[in-house]
Amino acid sequence: MRGLYGRNAIRLSPMKEIRCGSCRKLLAKADKNAVTGKLEIKCPRCGTLNSLRPLEPIPERPGYPVHERRNKG
Repeated sequence: MRGLYGRNAIRLSPMKEIRCGSCRKLLAKADKNAVTGKLEIKCPRCGTLNSLRPLEPIPERPGYPVHERRNKG
């Protein structure tokens, strides 16, 4: 059986596990840039509201550095 594990297999980037901050239950799996805004997930096990946001905001225009936008008066 060569299907997914053969020489021509597609290499997918590993997905990040999103777990509850209280009980560590697996809530979701997502690609690195899947969350572009604030996301809240309520844990079905313990009821904790887990808030997620991207580490770095996506710039309004690609190639336009963030520090240049802030310094314009």
